[in-house]
Amino acid sequence: MGIIKNIRQQSGFTQAALAKQTGLSLRTIQRLESSNKEPKGHTLTVLSEVFNMQTSALSAKFKSSEHQQDTEKTSVRLINLSILSFIGIPFGNIIFPIILWYRNRKSKFVDEVGRRIINFQIIWWVILSLLLSISPIISRTFLSDTQIILYVLFVGYAFNVVIVCMTALKLKRNDYNFLNTPLRFI
Repeated sequence: MGIIKNIRQQSGFTQAALAKQTGLSLRTIQRLESSNKEPKGHTLTVLSEVFNMQTSALSAKFKSSEHQQDTEKTSVRLINLSILSFIGIPFGNIIFPIILWYRNRKSKFVDEVGRRIINFQIIWWVILSLLLSISPIISRTFLSDTQIILYVLFVGYAFNVVIVCMTALKLKRNDYNFLNTPLRFI
């Protein structure tokens, strides 16, 4: 919930009543609540007065919220990057992200995005394991003993690295609509 909205509701104001009390437009109040950005100048001053707070205290609430959001985004980025440990450590793409997610899952944001990342990795590992298991059979049956297991492994690893990179790009753009798989393990 937005900071202004939270304070407004705790103070017992409707948006219209707050707009009337502060002299700000209803649209300004709505914009402040939806954007959750720190008000500046006159807006900060009148809101502080109506909420019976010092301007520095109201400003500090926004800075604290911004710091928390940055910390959460960093946690999600680390969860995503920890997947790359699978290159040298078997199941590292599941173990390390789970450890990081578990330590930071008090945040609803980290919990949700971390779950999606980990679920995708579990699905990827299951599919790669199945493909590696059947590749010798396919190799003997259809390809006259051409060993394809290393090709399957290479393509599977490359695919996962590409997914990590694409996820990192989406995180950098603050686009959190990714890896929404219908199958959930955690």
